[in-house]
Amino acid sequence: MAIDWNKIIYNSGDIFLPTNIKKILDYDIYTTKNHSFYISGWSILHFVVGMVIGFIYLYLDKDKLFYFYKMLIIHTMWELWQMLIGMSKPWELTGNSNLIDTFVDTLCFMSGAYIVYKIYNKI
Repeated sequence: MAIDWNKIIYNSGDIFLPTNIKKILDYDIYTTKNHSFYISGWSILHFVVGMVIGFIYLYLDKDKLFYFYKMLIIHTMWELWQMLIGMSKPWELTGNSNLIDTFVDTLCFMSGAYIVYKIYNKI
């Protein structure tokens, strides 16, 4: 049996989540009529991942200087990976994985990282 590297690389864009989990995350919480803007389970996941990565970063690296830039770079690298493997299509204005979705994902991730930063600084 040959290994389908293209499929493995493409599935890495969803961090190898099982299909049933991806179906739950695909649920739209809010969407416009033409689906150019939407909030889905993936948006919530980006928020939570922003919190987790933010906490791990603050826990491991006490240098808070440039924290938000580093969080933005981490998330941007992920979004670029999804574009590179063809999962995200930022040049499209409607549908899943469009340019607006990339900005919403980034906003959700950074919001999670911001909340952790504020909580961490109060401890």
